[in-house]
Amino acid sequence: MNFKSLRLACVLCFLCATAHAQNCVTQALGSLSKARSEIVAGNQEKGRQWIEQAALECPTSAIVLRKIADLYQAIGDLEAARSWRERAEAQERGTPLKLQSPIPSTAGAGPAGAAEGCNQLLQRQQRWVREKYAIVVGVSEFHNPAYNLKFAAKDASDFAAALQDPAVGRFRPGTEHVRLLLNENATVSNIRTAINDVARDARAEDLVVMYFSSHGTAAENDVAKDEAKSGYIVTHESDLSNLYATAFPMEELRRVVEKRIRACRVVLFLDTCFSGDTVSPAAGAGSKMLALGISDQTKERIAQGVGRVVIASSRNDERSWESEHDRNSYFTFYLLEALRTKGGLADITTIFTHLQREVPRAVKNEKHAKQTPVMWPEGQRLDIVIGTAID
Repeated sequence: MNFKSLRLACVLCFLCATAHAQNCVTQALGSLSKARSEIVAGNQEKGRQWIEQAALECPTSAIVLRKIADLYQAIGDLEAARSWRERAEAQERGTPLKLQSPIPSTAGAGPAGAAEGCNQLLQRQQRWVREKYAIVVGVSEFHNPAYNLKFAAKDASDFAAALQDPAVGRFRPGTEHVRLLLNENATVSNIRTAINDVARDARAEDLVVMYFSSHGTAAENDVAKDEAKSGYIVTHESDLSNLYATAFPMEELRRVVEKRIRACRVVLFLDTCFSGDTVSPAAGAGSKMLALGISDQTKERIAQGVGRVVIASSRNDERSWESEHDRNSYFTFYLLEALRTKGGLADITTIFTHLQREVPRAVKNEKHAKQTPVMWPEGQRLDIVIGTAID
C-alpha cells in the first residue's frame, strides 16, 4: 500500500469512527428522551430502564453521561447522579472510569429491590471495585480491667495495617478509608460515628470491610424481653449489668449492614467470643469469653443479602483463643497470613479455607481445645477480593 492509499484508509477509518460515535450519541439520546417521558408520566421504573439502555448504547460519550446524571438528579437519586457526573468529567479529561455500564441504584428500594440491584451489579462488574472503606475495632484495655485482653488492640492495628499495605489490602491511606478504633476510643458512640461516615461515603459499587476484636456476649445476658434481646460486642466502656447502654448490639449491626450501608459488598470479621456459660472472664483465661455466644441465627441474618459475608472466629459453643506467643489471636494471625497470599488477591472463600484449616490445628496443638471458624453464607463460592485494586 502506497502513502496516498494509507492516508486515504486512515481518513476513511476516522470518518467511520466519527459516524459510529455520532450514531451512538443519537441512539442514546433517543433512549434518554423516552426515559424523560416515562419519568414525567410518573413511571420511574420504566424511566430507569431507558436510562440504563442509553448507558449501554453509548457509555463513552460525556454528553450522554451528563444527561444520564441530569435524569437521575430529576428523580431524586442524588447518589447515582453524582456517580454518573463523575464519569462524565473523567471522560472529558480523557481518563474514563472503568465502570461503563449502568449502576443499579438501591436508593429508596426495599430489601428485595436492593438485593436485585446488587446482584445485577456483581454479575456485571465481577471483581471491579470503585472504592474501599473499613471500620476496624480492637479492645484490649477496658474501663473494667477485669475484662482486659492481651492482643485484641494489636490484632486490630495489624489488620488495619494489612488493609493499607499496597502489596496486600490496597486500601487508600488515610482515616477516611480505614477507620481504626482502639481501646478507649472503641466506644459505642465512636463506632456509630464511624458507621455513619462509611454509610455516607460508600456507594453500591464499593467494598466495605468491618473487623471487631473484643469480647462478645449473648442475648441471654440482655435484660430485655425475649423478642427484644440482643447479643453485644463489648466496647471499652461496657458494663455487663447494663449492656443496652454500654455495648454495641449485634441486632443494630445487622440493621446497619442491611439498611444503612449501600455498598453491595460487605465483609464482616468477628474475632470475638461465642462461647462459655458464665459472665466471669476468669472462666476462660486466655480466651475472649464473657458469656454465651452470639447466636448463629444473628450472624446468619447479617449475612443475608447479595455480597454480604460474615466470618466468625469460632462456633457458637467454642471459645476464641488468644495465642501464648507475642503475636496475635489465633484467628487474626491466620487471617493476616491468608490475606497476604496470592499477592493480596485471594478471594474470601480461599481466605476462609485457610482459616478453617489452620486455626483448629493450632488451637488443638497449643490449647488442647476446639476453635472452628465459621462463615455465612455457607456452601457458596464467594468471589469477593479484599485486596483488589481500585481506581
